[in-house]
Amino acid sequence: MRDRVVVRAIAEAMFSEDGEVEAARLDAHVEEVDAFISAASRPLRFGLRVALFVVRLAPILTFFRLATIEKLPLADRVAVLSRLERTRATNLSLAFIGWRTIMTLAFYEDPAELRAIGYTTDERKRHKRHLLVATVAAVPAPLDSGVRLKDPDDEEIAAHDEGREVA
Repeated sequence: MRDRVVVRAIAEAMFSEDGEVEAARLDAHVEEVDAFISAASRPLRFGLRVALFVVRLAPILTFFRLATIEKLPLADRVAVLSRLERTRATNLSLAFIGWRTIMTLAFYEDPAELRAIGYTTDERKRHKRHLLVATVAAVPAPLDSGVRLKDPDDEEIAAHDEGREVA
């Protein structure tokens, strides 16, 4: 449950800094991220939870404030996340960048968000790759496969007709 609170706090700082994204949309985004992460393998989920814990403690680890990220005001969360992007401590930076990537992918999969940035759903479908589905024609099954298996009795009969010995 605490992970969802942290993900929502990060999403609010990333996508709704000016308040343009509704609270219901942020809640739906948290559900989408949860579904996305739930489909991952167990080691990957563990690594992402550790990374989220690092991002949660980022205000303390970067000596910004003595509070976790979800308890900070929105402006301070934005400042902490922008610091995380630019920090020389690559472990801190990569922890946030991994979550930022997943959250951005999930956020912009929503058709309303795609329209807001200029994509229409028809254009998006045009660029998706699909596997071609072969149509199966109704072909009758052959009566005879065409494969002839040798029968030892047939070989003896053929040899007798030709006048040769069979061992």
